[in-house]
Amino acid sequence: MTTIKEHCCGADVFFDEKTAEKQYSQYLKKGPGRVTARMIDQLSTIQVHNRSLLDIGGGIGALQWWFLREGGKETKAVDASSDYLNKAKAHASKNGWADRTSFIFGDFAEIYMELEQSDIVTLDKVVCCYPDYQQILNAVCHQSMELISISYPMDGILSRIVASVGVISARWKTKSFRPYIHPVNKMREVFEEKGFSRVAHSLTFPWHVETYRRK
Repeated sequence: MTTIKEHCCGADVFFDEKTAEKQYSQYLKKGPGRVTARMIDQLSTIQVHNRSLLDIGGGIGALQWWFLREGGKETKAVDASSDYLNKAKAHASKNGWADRTSFIFGDFAEIYMELEQSDIVTLDKVVCCYPDYQQILNAVCHQSMELISISYPMDGILSRIVASVGVISARWKTKSFRPYIHPVNKMREVFEEKGFSRVAHSLTFPWHVETYRRK
């Protein structure tokens, strides 16, 4: 059985420089993807000025760039892909945001206690890349002082079939990384138990997009 440490190492192999460059080029041409755009729609209802953002597994940084353009104070990115972080860091420097951004390589669930809390925490298609949803969501709730915005796949038979195809695809690159389908209701219970209430929800098939606020 793959350990969490091995899984995160596998993520660094799977989300490589070629994949990062492809997604970055798509972002420059078309802007954020549809799921990320839906997260931005939900977060756009709040005032981000003078607030901080922690973007977990944020890839090339689409959520971070929106946040900074809207007047956000600062962003932190934690990612298990060094190539994605390098691409995001280069984009921040190119756009004059180097002094308002920080980039941290590693397993968020292992290092989160080393970080200062942030006003807003985002996880766009991240929980499905992590074997233990409870561990990472507990860490997320600890780090958020106000809001959490998250996207994750539907559960059920259809999603599991799609995920099984993803497992086969991932095995071509690395044997220590695979996608996961976690129980939706159980994940929502974690937020409730940690003192968060859901304030926005939408479905962009097959992705749930939700925002939670600390009670």
